[in-house]
Amino acid sequence: MKKKFKKNIDELKISDIEHNTGSDRYLITYADLITLLLGLFVILYAASQVDKTKFSELSAALAQYFNPKTGKILEKGEGELTGGKGVLPAPEFSVNKEKSLQEVRTELEQKLSELISQKKITIAQTGTTITLVLPEVLLFQSGKAQINNDSYPILDSIASILKQLPFEIYIDGHTDIIPIRTFQYESNWHLSVDRALNVGYYLIQKGIVEKNVVIRGFGPERPIDDNSTPEGRSRNRRVEITIAQPTSSSAATTQVEDISSQENIKNN
Repeated sequence: MKKKFKKNIDELKISDIEHNTGSDRYLITYADLITLLLGLFVILYAASQVDKTKFSELSAALAQYFNPKTGKILEKGEGELTGGKGVLPAPEFSVNKEKSLQEVRTELEQKLSELISQKKITIAQTGTTITLVLPEVLLFQSGKAQINNDSYPILDSIASILKQLPFEIYIDGHTDIIPIRTFQYESNWHLSVDRALNVGYYLIQKGIVEKNVVIRGFGPERPIDDNSTPEGRSRNRRVEITIAQPTSSSAATTQVEDISSQENIKNN
């Protein structure tokens, strides 16, 4: 019985020795990894090969269709686009052409025709000047210089005609003879100047050349109607926009002369 038990123990020891992998077991895993990597590189190499024959045929076909010497994109096409025959029209650039005073007046009358017909705006031309008369009720509240919101489209229409033109533009503020003394304005002079300034500055923001703009306030000193009646005083409270041909003493002309004088001084 003891001999049989000892025999079984010896067999188990032999079996454990057979299943013992030893220190070289990692070589099997390493060999498998190398085999897989080799297969991967073989696949990548095969995929990177180009069929030179088919590639040459494709190149020849593309060269035939897109040959720059023939000037044709497709065999049955109409050829490359030439000047003046393109799909897109030639760009048009807006150029500010010089206008005469008469042309300016015509444009103003067209854009402001409704207000002129309602006698809310008047346009007068004398010699080389055009004057637009804008009553107080059209632009401001009584005793204030802030432009009404609904008045901006009117000024926009005027600015669209006058912007970038080489005319002198006078913005004149006028009031009636009734004295004013508020926290903001000490006199009609202050009010008339502030109204002219607000109108002029807005027109400058809309494109009128700043150096050609003159801001003036006359208070009650230049009435166009009788100040003894409410209607007359209403007409006297106004802003006038006068467009005039530039003179030798205008800002634009003076600036050009100053630049020329400075260049002459530098050259000497």
